[in-house]
Amino acid sequence: MQISQIEYFVAVAEALSFTRGAERVHIVQSAVSAGIRQLERELGAELFVRHGRTIRLAPAGEALLPRAHRILADIQAARDAVDAVRGTVRGTVALGTLAHAGSIDVLKILQAVRRDYPDIVVKLRQTVQGTRSSLADVRSGALDLALVSVSGEAAAGIELHALHAEEIAFVCSDHHRLAKRKRVVLSEIADERFIDFPEGWGNRSTVDGAFTAAGLNRTVQAEVVSFGMALELVRQDLGVAFLPESALQESELQESALQDDGVPGLWTIRTPLVWRIQLARSAERQATAAEHVLIRKFQEAGRPDASPAPGGPAI
Repeated sequence: MQISQIEYFVAVAEALSFTRGAERVHIVQSAVSAGIRQLERELGAELFVRHGRTIRLAPAGEALLPRAHRILADIQAARDAVDAVRGTVRGTVALGTLAHAGSIDVLKILQAVRRDYPDIVVKLRQTVQGTRSSLADVRSGALDLALVSVSGEAAAGIELHALHAEEIAFVCSDHHRLAKRKRVVLSEIADERFIDFPEGWGNRSTVDGAFTAAGLNRTVQAEVVSFGMALELVRQDLGVAFLPESALQESELQESALQDDGVPGLWTIRTPLVWRIQLARSAERQATAAEHVLIRKFQEAGRPDASPAPGGPAI
């Protein structure tokens, strides 16, 4: 069993495609396919179920994948130990990021890593399915690190580093019945038409948790993946929303200037709900030297504390 065969297997297993897997390891597809066939012969089992051009992991492949990740992690740890003697840090880190990261300037952090540690390669992937999918990818090893939004302090099998926290505001149009109000309680808005992100996104989970804790049900009429889109729908009085404070400040709808009483067309009410961002990594394996560098850079840039709105509703 060769290291390259393990690398090929992991790449194809994560991409569920020989073509895309070969692109990840920068090797021609024929060599990747040959390497995996040889690995299957050595193990005496098929690792993939092949149906024409589509593939999925076979039971043997599912059993091998987490162990293959650990093998590659151990190899990287050995390289790190040698590099430490020479005073260098190198390696590749697969980093997942959110569509909106509050005050965390991801690009500035990546620039600092490239400047200070030119031998570290960061493969950036922006989530299109939210925190739940990012946590799954961290557990499986498809991502080494990921920015996530977990409302609690723990996630099974995950090590979380708190980076950022901010208030979540209730937002309605300035024509809404609650416009001009200073406070709002969940029981009086449970029947509203809500605009929110899909299930599995961190900000959605925080709001869902508040309604569940209050014994209330709500209806999400529209699901979006853009804070700007959510604000536009609210401004058109097509629903109400709970949105992080920074999303209000950075929205394209406010480019003309934010007025003291809120965005024109919108009315915002502060709440004690808090949106939190953490950097997640698997607790099942040792972090590489390159991962430690990114964790430190993100921690230096983070702002993990946020105070609830004074006098806000008892949500």
